[in-house]
Amino acid sequence: MEKLTIEELQAALADLPVGEVYCFDRIGSTNDFGFERSSAGDPDMTVITSFEQTKGRGRMQRIWVTKPGTSLPMTIIIRPTQAEMSFLNLFSPLTGLALREALRVDYGIESLIKWPNDVLLNRKKISGILCETQWEGEQLNALILGVGMNLLHGSAPDIPDITYPASSVEDETGIIISRTDWIHSFLAHLIRIRPLIGKPEFFKLWESCLAYKGEEALLVRQDGTRELNLVQGIAPDGSLLTVNKKGETRSWLAGEISLRPVGSY
Repeated sequence: MEKLTIEELQAALADLPVGEVYCFDRIGSTNDFGFERSSAGDPDMTVITSFEQTKGRGRMQRIWVTKPGTSLPMTIIIRPTQAEMSFLNLFSPLTGLALREALRVDYGIESLIKWPNDVLLNRKKISGILCETQWEGEQLNALILGVGMNLLHGSAPDIPDITYPASSVEDETGIIISRTDWIHSFLAHLIRIRPLIGKPEFFKLWESCLAYKGEEALLVRQDGTRELNLVQGIAPDGSLLTVNKKGETRSWLAGEISLRPVGSY
């Protein structure tokens, strides 16, 4: 994949209501730069991307190194409206839904979302999302929304015996998506779905593509204990509903558990 210039990216996004646009050849972390630009006052929907990321991070401080030209690291600065302040926990799944809708609507690729936000193709992970908060005292300044997408062959990390194998759009479908087309597509769907956040339509869309719905999956708690539950659906607050072996319905918040396939039991 060829490098993208700032002029090309600005032209590609000219029809979308985005803020500032930054495009690097190489960067440590797009999220770290997002924190800097948010503190400097950059507006809502400011977009940051890079050809290569060397010091990215995922959830639980996992290292995320972007291979040049194959996967696409991006950060969006979000300035939540007053109405959105009650739904800050939903911006991470909102991002997963925007990724999924971009694949489905613009490229005819069906994918599922492993609660709360991982996009799966053929049950392989092709994206990573890290939503961080920036505070000024007790006042929320911004959400720093980091999102990575494995577009081309070679972008997925080569990790043996991984519970959730990573893959790419090209490896799973044979479809090659250009960097500019993907950024535009993803942002357009993020902008389209964002007004639905917290509304019944949002949860209906989320549940329609929920991985393992109606199936058993392994629930792994923070302390390492695990058990099989039936995945039932999404609760009105965005928590995951499951049914245990005793027939009891339980609700889980993001961060309390992670889902794994039955085969890893």
